[in-house]
Amino acid sequence: MNFCIDIGNSFIKYAVMKDKEILAYKRQKKLLVGDIKKLHRKYSFSRVILSTVRSSLPPFYKYLDRSFKTVLLSHKTPQAFKSLYKTPKTIGKDRIAAVSGAIDMFPKQNCLIFDIGTCMTADFVDKKAIYHGGNISPGIDLRLKSMHHFTSALPLVKGSFKNKILGLSTKSALQNGAIYGIVLEIEALAKRIEREFGKINVILTGGDASSFGDLVECKKFVVPNLVLMGLNATLNYNE
Repeated sequence: MNFCIDIGNSFIKYAVMKDKEILAYKRQKKLLVGDIKKLHRKYSFSRVILSTVRSSLPPFYKYLDRSFKTVLLSHKTPQAFKSLYKTPKTIGKDRIAAVSGAIDMFPKQNCLIFDIGTCMTADFVDKKAIYHGGNISPGIDLRLKSMHHFTSALPLVKGSFKNKILGLSTKSALQNGAIYGIVLEIEALAKRIEREFGKINVILTGGDASSFGDLVECKKFVVPNLVLMGLNATLNYNE
């Protein structure tokens, strides 16, 4: 069994996995050594992989490194794909893991992955397992906060998936601008990539993946835990 940890900008997500099955999963603000020990008593995992987008390692990393066979994901970690990215040191670890997860789920197929979080990342890997890079744009909250911060009259509102496509108030217009801006970005990029590379699998992941899955008008797969699945695939590949 593998213990996979994904530290994002806002939350820590972790899972115990056997083969490709998630046996235990949690998403929380903090992860303590006590939490890890409790999980280990129940599942007896021996291998651990950690991905973090933050600048410093978490306090519990020393315990992991001392107690288990631990892989700290980096651009140097061997992967089942070839990368064309020109600045590998700067690429987000979650993006690497998501690509690995897509290849593991859809081998020998073109995959376009959208991870919708604080920022939205779009990454493309082709059927020959060649990673062609991708794009980064603001997520829902960043779009809403920036429209409030950089104007004098627009209010700060929370995102909502309940509106019709055209807003009937300033509040709903702002919400739609953020939500449908992302929806249309996904649909348009998918069309352009497919035009160049042929049939693709569009994969949505991240905390809001299910909500966007209801709005995006193209064939797609909603895989909320793709990054954790990719970490598991990476750990198995390195074994």
